[in-house]
Amino acid sequence: MIKAIDFFCGAGGLTRGLLNAGIRVLAGVDNDETLRETYEKNNKPSRFICRDIKKIDIDLLRQALGITNQDVVLYAACTPCQPFSTLTRMKGRDGRKHLLIEFAKLVQQAPPDYILVENVPGLNTAYGRNIYKKFKRMISRRGFKRTYSGMLDAKNYGVPQIRKRFILLASRVGEIKQPRQRRGGTVRDCIAKYPPIRAGGKSKRLLNHEARALMPHLKKIIRGIPKDGGSRSDITDESVLLKCHRDKPTVHKDVFGRMAWDEPAPTLTCRCTDVYCGRFTHPEQNRGLSLREAAALQTFPDSYEFSGDSILQIARQIGNAVPVKLAERLGSAIVRSAIHNKERRRA
Repeated sequence: MIKAIDFFCGAGGLTRGLLNAGIRVLAGVDNDETLRETYEKNNKPSRFICRDIKKIDIDLLRQALGITNQDVVLYAACTPCQPFSTLTRMKGRDGRKHLLIEFAKLVQQAPPDYILVENVPGLNTAYGRNIYKKFKRMISRRGFKRTYSGMLDAKNYGVPQIRKRFILLASRVGEIKQPRQRRGGTVRDCIAKYPPIRAGGKSKRLLNHEARALMPHLKKIIRGIPKDGGSRSDITDESVLLKCHRDKPTVHKDVFGRMAWDEPAPTLTCRCTDVYCGRFTHPEQNRGLSLREAAALQTFPDSYEFSGDSILQIARQIGNAVPVKLAERLGSAIVRSAIHNKERRRA
């Protein structure tokens, strides 16, 4: 069995998907202590290690986790995506860009057999090209010659959401397989099953099925937007709109928009339960997505319980996560490669 360490693990989306693929994730590493309860509650026996990657001694970590030189090992890294996003305003000033290089240093110090990297498309374009090139040079020196890299859309890998990501799978022990595609479905397929709740309401029987409260003027806007994919531009009574939207109707035009039942969801962000932060309004009900609905669109199972002090904190956990089904597809590609390489060595 492959043993793995999930660096920048967040709330555990990647870990959960890798576990589902049959990979034994020994630990998730992140520097945010508030993630511990969510991660450990849902990913046993994986443990949460709160540590800055720049302060990790990878040899000691491997020893503490019981990893030996005979084990087949995967390091996964989903570094913060904001530094490489086309939406960020801090193009050259965000120090988090260099976290990928810190990860490469761990790879150099104690190389695994496989590497998995997930990030936004900007990682290998103008926003992150130099960092990515340096990263590739560093891992190449440690024998990672076989790689699969490409832009994948999560909607083609089991996720009911348009979510384009750059993926790198790398191996130093043989061939690496391309992830297999699987249609992700629609918003209806994913969230129509959940009972109705009001803005500010909470289900008593479903974990995290809770929606943010709305101010009265925001409720007026939502009520004026046609159901099933309607947009702010469809509102006939413009008096209910915010002044900034009346003055600049084409700016951020998805804000307050409803999701469409029979299409994949748009990309969920860390503000995925806020109607004024994107097309995150329920297709039919006059409210934003609940935490449970957002988690489902990220393909977390209904049993996955998120912990936090506020809806905003939990929404950040959900929106920043790697969708579980996408992670499972990536993990399955690595498992297939490991099996193929093992059989080839035996032949």
